[in-house]
Amino acid sequence: MLRCIFVGSPNRFTMLLVHWLSLHTDLRGVVKNSSAYWSWSLKGRVQFAKKRLKRVGLLKTCDESLYYLLIQRKFLGSAANAEGQAKLIDFYTSQYGSPHWQGDSLQTDSVNAPAAVEFVRQRQPDLILSMCVNDFFGRTLREIPRLGCFLWHEGITPEYKGLYSPFWAIHNLEPSMLGYTVLRMNHRYDDGEVFAQGPARDVDPRSDSPAYIGHKAVLDSLPAVKELLRKLENGTAAPISTVHRKSASYTYPGFSDGLRLAVRRKRMKAGDARRESAEHLPSENA
Repeated sequence: MLRCIFVGSPNRFTMLLVHWLSLHTDLRGVVKNSSAYWSWSLKGRVQFAKKRLKRVGLLKTCDESLYYLLIQRKFLGSAANAEGQAKLIDFYTSQYGSPHWQGDSLQTDSVNAPAAVEFVRQRQPDLILSMCVNDFFGRTLREIPRLGCFLWHEGITPEYKGLYSPFWAIHNLEPSMLGYTVLRMNHRYDDGEVFAQGPARDVDPRSDSPAYIGHKAVLDSLPAVKELLRKLENGTAAPISTVHRKSASYTYPGFSDGLRLAVRRKRMKAGDARRESAEHLPSENA
């Protein structure tokens, strides 16, 4: 079995992936990255807003903050998140059993911190698999595993690189682009070679939360990742060609984007209702 390290934020969903990796690889350790912890406290949110202010300006920062405060927390907040998490856990346990893993782990604020790099180096992994991490993997870290660092991405690349891919796919009225990508990291964000890709199954872009859709897509990827691991081990893995496909990268949504998404979802539902009504109308020849 391939020697593996998992890197990601410690939460109920990523622990499912840790358990799955323990079943299909020689999981040597977990690096628990806290780069996304800014949202857990008022101080962290304020500091993050200041960083965004310097990077994208006042209007964009206010737009993103309003989305987080008035849409994500109110309509996609703890209750919706808990319901979605429960569905995901039920889906996972029905196929792979109850998730549990007790092995070596390291908590770090940065995946590139010397302690994190040394933790990975000591375990001599063949590959790193990562999800739910805000840090960019530096060259030193990327070059430790023999086969490279792979990212579980909650979207289809190169069309939907960056953040909140399920949100933007629905926003852009492209539900066919709801899915997953497993790529090998390089020196650019979400721009590495694609080794596995596919759709999210049994999701509803008109009503399911983007977070649930993204996580469901990752769970739907597990059979393909199992096959990828087999090919990596026997040396037959090859990247999927993405030549001539459009490339786009997205960032945090704003309040205006959230309103637009809500309107477009209503139009989707209205269109479905009209089609369903038309199907039940008697034909002229009846």
